[in-house]
Amino acid sequence: MGLEFGNLPIHIRRVVYYSLSPLEQRAWTKSITHGIPNWLRRISRALPPMLPGCIMTVGIMTWAPAAHDRYTRKDPKLYEKDK
Repeated sequence: MGLEFGNLPIHIRRVVYYSLSPLEQRAWTKSITHGIPNWLRRISRALPPMLPGCIMTVGIMTWAPAAHDRYTRKDPKLYEKDK
């Protein structure tokens, strides 16, 4: 027949396909020399605006249960006369 997949009479022009073989890729090429300094730079820029909120959250998370326990504690003076 001649019209099998791969032998179709349609030609696409002016389209260039680029591909890189998985054997030619180097995924960990600059992970130590470029990746770690980049990671440290990003953290050093993102941490100062986030730090006050994190500190306040930790403070509230530790204060709230202690305050709840303190307010729900029974007062022994109210039960002195009961026997």
